[in-house]
Amino acid sequence: MAVTRHCLATLICLPVDPEMQPGLAFLQRWERSAAAERANYQLFLSELCDFLEVPRPDPSGPDPGQNSYVFERAVTFHNGDGTTSTGRIDLYKRGCFVLEAKQGSHPLGSSSGSAPTSRGRQSRAGDNRLG
Repeated sequence: MAVTRHCLATLICLPVDPEMQPGLAFLQRWERSAAAERANYQLFLSELCDFLEVPRPDPSGPDPGQNSYVFERAVTFHNGDGTTSTGRIDLYKRGCFVLEAKQGSHPLGSSSGSAPTSRGRQSRAGDNRLG
């Protein structure tokens, strides 16, 4: 049995048995996406949850205290000058992880797409504690 290696956005590199059609189909579907982070990340992560057989995130509600596993969770930044500003976490699961989605704009295998790109957010004045 031949085993090939498929990489997705240089983040997920897995040996794939050709008989594992759901996994191969998932990788092939998402290999083609590029430069559309905001349009794709919720769908990609939802399908990844399905593939991993874990629950999808819950719908967000009006009470932030109840939003324990959601997309686009609101956070308050406490800036050094005493002001606050609101930001969003792409995917949040209380007590487990915070995920910020990033997607490159070059196809896999191209010289520009062989390493993840760094597209950090501008730093804010102050200590940026999350509230």
